[in-house]
Amino acid sequence: MRSAISAHERLTVTLRFLATGRSYEDLKFSTRISPQALSYIIPETCNAIHDVLQSYIKVSNKFVKSEHFI
Repeated sequence: MRSAISAHERLTVTLRFLATGRSYEDLKFSTRISPQALSYIIPETCNAIHDVLQSYIKVSNKFVKSEHFI
């Protein structure tokens, strides 16, 4: 039985997927994680990244508007 997939592995495989555009089938060979698990991990990690960065996006938009960049 394989141990749980760590946060580091989850982030690494998600960034690899986003950077290369490789399929889940393709990624299973380099990560040793099943395509079924990847189909759960990658969207979940993307949502977590989006949630964390959302506050920075709001600050950035507010700055752009306040400095009349638009």
